[in-house]
Amino acid sequence: MVNHTNLQKKFKTLRDAYTAQLPENIKQIRQAWGRLPLGEWDDVGFQILYLMVHNLAISGRTFGYYLLSDVARKLEGCLMPLTQAKTVLTEEQREHICDLMNELDQIPAVRRPLADAMSGAIIPLPTSETQVQRPTANY
Repeated sequence: MVNHTNLQKKFKTLRDAYTAQLPENIKQIRQAWGRLPLGEWDDVGFQILYLMVHNLAISGRTFGYYLLSDVARKLEGCLMPLTQAKTVLTEEQREHICDLMNELDQIPAVRRPLADAMSGAIIPLPTSETQVQRPTANY
């Protein structure tokens, strides 16, 4: 039989570690974005940025940071076609990405993990309605 109290404690420990790393993870995403050259395509740099944002989108929802996950998913959705096109970004595209980055920067201050709201209740596994949907484009 599964010990739910033990599982809750383990999940809380993982969530606390994730929460502590969150500002640094967002900072690293911003730094990856800042390292991309303005007038040329950097395939490796863009792939790194995309994967970091993708991981944030998935992990945010796992730990109850739904707003974080939603903003990261919007950013991921913006980056995916650019990653596939492999062309220099327009000023409009760069501005849109910067706007989403700024949105990400604001989220840690307003984060609200799922488990905090549940105050001791068993944390449910995500349902198919709350899971992050995999992008439909081919990788």
